[in-house]
Amino acid sequence: MPRRIKSAENGEPTQGFERNRKPSAVKGLNNGNNNNNKRSAVHRLYELCVETFSPPGTVPSPEAIENLRSFLDTIKPVDVGLKEVVSIQDSGNDLVKRPNIRKGQCSRSKRAGFAPPITYVHVYECDSFSIGIFCLPPSAVLPLHNHPGMTVLSKLLYGSMHLKSYDCVNPTDTEISTCPPQATLAKTKVNTIYKAPCESSVLSPRTGGNIHSLTAVTSCAVLDVLAPPYSDKDGRHCTYYRGHPFSGLPENGNTQSNDDQNYMWLEEIERPDDFFIKGGQYLGPKIEAR
Repeated sequence: MPRRIKSAENGEPTQGFERNRKPSAVKGLNNGNNNNNKRSAVHRLYELCVETFSPPGTVPSPEAIENLRSFLDTIKPVDVGLKEVVSIQDSGNDLVKRPNIRKGQCSRSKRAGFAPPITYVHVYECDSFSIGIFCLPPSAVLPLHNHPGMTVLSKLLYGSMHLKSYDCVNPTDTEISTCPPQATLAKTKVNTIYKAPCESSVLSPRTGGNIHSLTAVTSCAVLDVLAPPYSDKDGRHCTYYRGHPFSGLPENGNTQSNDDQNYMWLEEIERPDDFFIKGGQYLGPKIEAR
């Protein structure tokens, strides 16, 4: 998923945001009580991520990834401080606190023809991994983007969404001759609608649909674990793409075969002008790591 942003107008991160904290021994949760024997689900998720992805650069085993994915399947909206909703209105909803959205701001965006804004709730981040939640109103779109050198686990907490994902492939010399400028050939991995509850998805640096887009069919929320997180200084930039139809060589008089429909030329583009993400306040159990 695209990187998180700062949400408050003074540039300070939202509550629960911890940057570049090295995971180590667990200190406990600041969730209103001092009973450290009762670990919340999000804290157990954090501990599993520490075991799976630390120290930075760790290549997790397939068994470790499957163990983490299975636990992610058990996470519910209430575990991360969210309420399952039918729709998100411009005002009056309490799904998440969004301190940087002024009254009327969303409606002005709609009148100007922009896409519905998406709320990002930051839960935790260190050098090895990050945990965050994307809350999408109906018809909102996370545009086609990549996850360079990253393993990503995603859990649809509620609602339904259309996922379309691709893996890059090596084109033949003939295919290169038809390639649009600065484009990469990719094969469709997933093109389907998911409805919660459903199994969490996993993508790896080169397989599993590393380049994807999400479109909210209904209001929905997606819990993401990124390992390692996006980092400009480490060369993990979020790149956006525009898709172009792929047409192979004519076959038996047909200009496009059924197999051609599984491929797409992906052209690198700047971040779309109508793509907005607003920061939301995390209201679930707080993770504190020493």
